[in-house]
Amino acid sequence: MKKRPFVFLCTGMSLDGKLSNYKKECVPISSDDDRDMLYDMRVFADAAMVGGNTLKLDDPGLMIKGEKRIKQRMKLKKPLDLVKVSVISNANDLKIDGDFFTRGSGEKVIFTTKETSNKKVEELRKKAKVFVMGEKKVNLKKALETLYELGVKKLLVEGGGELIFSLLKDNLVDEINLKIGNLIIGGRGTTTFCDGDGFGIPSFKKVKFVKIIKKPNYLILKLKVIK
Repeated sequence: MKKRPFVFLCTGMSLDGKLSNYKKECVPISSDDDRDMLYDMRVFADAAMVGGNTLKLDDPGLMIKGEKRIKQRMKLKKPLDLVKVSVISNANDLKIDGDFFTRGSGEKVIFTTKETSNKKVEELRKKAKVFVMGEKKVNLKKALETLYELGVKKLLVEGGGELIFSLLKDNLVDEINLKIGNLIIGGRGTTTFCDGDGFGIPSFKKVKFVKIIKKPNYLILKLKVIK
């Protein structure tokens, strides 16, 4: 494999591992939920990546927020705005007038497959760099190699569960930063931290606990993925 970025995940989940509720809505994961951990992680990244469902449902702006974080980023001599990246197998119904495409001056990159029509690809190219990689599923290894060639050395992945599973499956994750809240959301079909097909014995992924921070209503875990 060619060179790829250092990949670190940052996401939050409820006590029962949920990223959203049964309506697929973005919901608090703790009784005093904030997004400080996520915003802090963005400061050190060259690019932030989200999956297709997250892009369609949440339309994240993926911006650096707060004067202190902006100063930190300037001190690191990084561009003020992150490169925004999404992996979306079928982008035919993707709207291009939302926050992901319109906020900030950072470059936008879309990885998709042949399920996205040529017409839609050309439309997306008015807003982003678009790479077609695969028949029905994006080749993530090639996608990361492409990002490295574009200058992305540190890639922050913010979800969702399908993308996280696929990256873990292909051994493309180096570090996990996980916030665990004190709320129980439930729902048998609700999105979890790691979705996909699941891992069978003995292919479970293992991690090393590097750091645990205890807050009144949530925990923050820093984990290293063992390969």
